[in-house]
Amino acid sequence: MVGLRSEAVGRDLTIGRGGEPPAASSVGGVDQGTGNRAGRSLGRGTRGVLLWIALATPVVSVDRLGLNEPRSAGQQLAGLVVLAAAVTLRRAHPLPAFLLTAALGLATAPSLFTLAYGPAFAVLALFLGRRADRARTALIGFGGIAVVGTLKVAVRGVDPTVEWAVLMATLVFGAVFPWLAGRYWRQGRELAAAGWARADQLEREQRIVADRARLRERARIAQDMHDSLGHELSLIAVRAGALQVAPDLPDPHRAAAADLRAAASQATDRLHTIIGLLREEGDEQAPLAPVGESVEALVARAQQSGLRITYVDERGRPGAQRGPARRESTEGTERTEGTVHRVVQEALTNAAKHAPGAHVTVTVTRDGPATKVTVTNGRSGAQGSDVPAPPSGGGSGLRALRTRVTDLDGTLEAGPHGDGF
Repeated sequence: MVGLRSEAVGRDLTIGRGGEPPAASSVGGVDQGTGNRAGRSLGRGTRGVLLWIALATPVVSVDRLGLNEPRSAGQQLAGLVVLAAAVTLRRAHPLPAFLLTAALGLATAPSLFTLAYGPAFAVLALFLGRRADRARTALIGFGGIAVVGTLKVAVRGVDPTVEWAVLMATLVFGAVFPWLAGRYWRQGRELAAAGWARADQLEREQRIVADRARLRERARIAQDMHDSLGHELSLIAVRAGALQVAPDLPDPHRAAAADLRAAASQATDRLHTIIGLLREEGDEQAPLAPVGESVEALVARAQQSGLRITYVDERGRPGAQRGPARRESTEGTERTEGTVHRVVQEALTNAAKHAPGAHVTVTVTRDGPATKVTVTNGRSGAQGSDVPAPPSGGGSGLRALRTRVTDLDGTLEAGPHGDGF
């Protein structure tokens, strides 16, 4: 017995398709990723050398240009070595690299302002902002430079007030501002990376949605095959069985009818195998398009195939056996009518499989907004009872049907009924 309420349910599904990630490739037997890493390392080394040359140019040219920063050759060489160490450490250890350039500036001038090492001081502060994770370590470094510079100005400065002001200005404009610019640069890159990561996540989610849509379509095809083809194969088996036991049929034709019935049974087995491959545990029930055939036509076609059916409409008027069944048209949504058709179709299919020759009664009534369908069959043993029934479908049809009825807030009950089902 099945109770259904006529209730429209709508679902929207948006499917987007993102690009697949490129597959790993190799060239000449060498992993391309390894070559890319080697190329990046070589590129970083080249950029480091070019950066060191650019920062070393003021060191060797300021004295020659007569800008009042005289240093001996040994001091210049030591400065170039320290500068090379700072450039090498700029990525892995940005704070020590920055402090090395600050030490060069303080060693050259108490106020930290020097044309030789000022560019390196600002550039390494920029790298500190880009590479350092925490701002606290950079602020501690700035404070340490200010303290050391203040002590040096107080001990060795000619005009401590002016030199201290120059020290603070150099520290702010030559270190703090470049450091802030580096942090802004770093945050911009992180936001861009987060945006690309979000885009990748959305693409994966869209692929998941597309996969779910394919699973829904697969479930729809499997259920449609079970409901439609399974029903037709059962009717073929019933007709072949009735022909096989006909008393006036010649033996060659009787053997052909037996072969036809066996072929229909094998086709049913193969159909259930295919359905098992298409369906997976937990497949989402896909909404099926309502069939164009009415319940009246379905019952009439089953009667013509040899099933003994009594059809009763909602007012209790019985239809004639082995004749065209009649039913008063009732209002209802297409989903409800399609589900009623599926319920009757599945019930007739199961009756043909498990109770060949039994009398079947189909009753469709209305109770307010609900549609009630009752299909019962008596004990097998009437016409065609000597013919074995086709193999069972494993209950997949009832499971799918129960899901569909539940989607309409209905209930499905299946079980023994008197001497039948």
